[in-house]
Amino acid sequence: MEWIEQDILAILPTYRGDKGNCTLILVEDGQQIIERTVKTVIKKICKHNHIDLKAANETYGGLLNLKTNIPLVISPERIFIQLKAREPVGKDDGAMGYFKLGGIDEVIEREGGAIIRFKNKTEIGCLCSADNARNQISKGKLAKELYGTVRTQSVQESLEYYHSKDGPAMKSDIARLYMKLDDLLLKLG
Repeated sequence: MEWIEQDILAILPTYRGDKGNCTLILVEDGQQIIERTVKTVIKKICKHNHIDLKAANETYGGLLNLKTNIPLVISPERIFIQLKAREPVGKDDGAMGYFKLGGIDEVIEREGGAIIRFKNKTEIGCLCSADNARNQISKGKLAKELYGTVRTQSVQESLEYYHSKDGPAMKSDIARLYMKLDDLLLKLG
């Protein structure tokens, strides 16, 4: 799983006749096909980065007033926006691709969709309008701004718990401590 450690620019659904639904991982210097669905790849990335995807979607969905196409916030430098990347081939096919916010250089209008041009000059076509893509980018930027607020609030909530309770540590307590340590490491690194 060395792809998970690389600087991923895009996570795209693709179909391979012999393998079925797969995922195309686009990185700075190339690409790789993963024989899993985009949904599975996203779950692996979240697990690797100790992120509860459901909780993150609830938090950022609530803050941004979104029910779908919620930006995937891994860290301030790794925020992915969702854009329709293909037409589904069959039932249960994923159509949404994830694009790294910090890697996008510009959105180009074209007939039938938009083109996302990355800073390394790689271009990926989308099945959404350029205005829709720009709207998703602005939501991703807002999620980036809110990242510090969300992290600060969760740390403050955990400290409040310790001031008001004197009991044994639970899994949630350890998770909050981990988040605080993670935040400190981000500030130091």
